[in-house]
Amino acid sequence: MSLTGALNSASSGLRTTQTLSSVAADNVANALTPGYTRRSAAVVSTANGQRGVTIADIRREVDASLQRMSRMETGKMVRYQVLDEGLSRYTAFLGQPGDGRSPADKFSAFQNSFTTLINMPSAHGAQSGVALAAEDLAQSVRGAATSLSTTLSEVDMEMRYEVADLNQALYQLQDLNAKRLAFEPGTANAANMGEQIDGLLDQISGIVDTRVSFSSTGTVSVYTVGGAALIEGQSVQDVTFNAGDGTLMAGQQDITPFKDGVRGLQHGSLVGLSELKRTVIPQFNAQLDEYARGLIQSFENADTSLAPGEAGLFTDNGAAYNPANLTGLASRLQVNEKVSLTGDGEVWRLRDGLGATSEGPAADTTQIAAFVDGFNAAVGAPASTGIAATVTLQDFAAEMVTSQSTARVRAENNYSAARTAAEMVNGTRSNAEGVNIDDEMQRLLLIEQSYAANSRVLTTVSNMIDTLIAAV
Repeated sequence: MSLTGALNSASSGLRTTQTLSSVAADNVANALTPGYTRRSAAVVSTANGQRGVTIADIRREVDASLQRMSRMETGKMVRYQVLDEGLSRYTAFLGQPGDGRSPADKFSAFQNSFTTLINMPSAHGAQSGVALAAEDLAQSVRGAATSLSTTLSEVDMEMRYEVADLNQALYQLQDLNAKRLAFEPGTANAANMGEQIDGLLDQISGIVDTRVSFSSTGTVSVYTVGGAALIEGQSVQDVTFNAGDGTLMAGQQDITPFKDGVRGLQHGSLVGLSELKRTVIPQFNAQLDEYARGLIQSFENADTSLAPGEAGLFTDNGAAYNPANLTGLASRLQVNEKVSLTGDGEVWRLRDGLGATSEGPAADTTQIAAFVDGFNAAVGAPASTGIAATVTLQDFAAEMVTSQSTARVRAENNYSAARTAAEMVNGTRSNAEGVNIDDEMQRLLLIEQSYAANSRVLTTVSNMIDTLIAAV
């Protein structure tokens, strides 16, 4: 080897070790940075017959298969997490059978008050006890309806936030796609750009399920699993949310989950929120409204003192039941002011009927018995409520509370299973793509040795050249 060849070889070695040490140092510095992917530099011989080495490219050690699995499992986990959290807040207010505050327990207390009244029909205390228990029951149903309405408002707000975050991430990707074209593949700048792109794709996968493709220039296009485009190169399809019907659109394409005829989203936070808004909460509302209807109609049908169109013990804001006004009935459930302790308080009507013009015989239990018999009548709830039409009024509240609590438990179990799967896949991805500091320190030691060897060659060549010059 000539002195010039040795000099070129050592010089290229120093430049290469400088880059290698920079890559290893970056790895060590970002070992604990969330989402950071280990980087490596490919060393190749120099071209054109020159002796030496150079860095062919700096690449991120990405496992594409693990990335896809990680994003899919994370999307599933977030979907069920949203469901679990949304249902937990509501069912915590709703209560459980046996806790003394759920609609089921309030109805049990209401039913027991009638047992006392039928045994002591003339006792003012027993009559007032029924009125008070009826007030508690109506308040419990209204409270559940209010809590469910609050949950729905929170879901709408969260969906707006998630859509805003999604659109922001898509426009950030659009910007990175444009910048990516300015960097040559295999450079440190291109690796940094890839880091940012993958971070955004991980964020997006927690909101909606995605399918990702890269062009030859490194720009990224993102689609939903159903095929709707979110971003193609520099073209972004804004995602919009209609709070009225819960529709989600990507540009002009409907991506609403669980909508007939639509290849909608399957996983991600927007799916969990959409499920709450379009499926779970409407069913819970329907159950509450049917229960309120059952209470109102049961006492209207059993009260022989009522004139047509006259309200019974339970009312729709003071009015009789109107089939055309079922929606939201639970939030309007009230006790008739004739017997309400905050109204006229004529509690003797609980013995003689709400439409009675005057007090009847003190020991007459005929009307009371008719009210009690109404507890065994089937409510006849439609199948969409998830509660059998044959369930009676006295069992409906317990069935409703159990049904809604079961939905929460199911969401909790699904979340637990999805979280375990996501943690397993993400752990595997972290191990495959993350930084092992011990490995990096060993690599730095080898780089240091290489640097020392190349420095020694340069020093030796320099001494030889000096000797030759001195000899001339």
